[in-house]
Amino acid sequence: MGVKISAIELKEVEIVELEDGTFEKRFINPKRYPAFLTHRSLARGQQLGITKTSLISELIKMNQLVDSDGNIDMDNITPEQAEIIDIEKYLPVIYLGVIGANKALQLSYDDFLNLYHADMEKIMIDYIELVMPYIDDNPNEFKKGLEQSTKKKRKKANGK
Repeated sequence: MGVKISAIELKEVEIVELEDGTFEKRFINPKRYPAFLTHRSLARGQQLGITKTSLISELIKMNQLVDSDGNIDMDNITPEQAEIIDIEKYLPVIYLGVIGANKALQLSYDDFLNLYHADMEKIMIDYIELVMPYIDDNPNEFKKGLEQSTKKKRKKANGK
């Protein structure tokens, strides 16, 4: 059985001046991309310096936000729970999912940020959908792959 592949929508923003002189933001040229994490994309995230914490530790923190039905109720988050949410940690993982599934795609992290326009709830959902299949399938294999993807960086830092 294969791993479910997420889809991430990237789109451009266009600002249009309306007849009454006000401005409106519109999304144009939407395109959906398959997305999944690979060892190559995780290593690339380390090389770029855009991933700094363990995906597993972030999921454990995020688990505190999930109710008994497995949903995140963004309308009833406590101040303590809000401190757990760190969108800046989720965006790089979503980017790595896009480049992991689309090897030939020439998309910088900055370009991704210009094209990914999800709200906070959608960002969290996309993040969870990208990470959970690998942890659910075999937590030990995911951890081993993550360690291997960062091993070269640690060796360089230690001068080996």
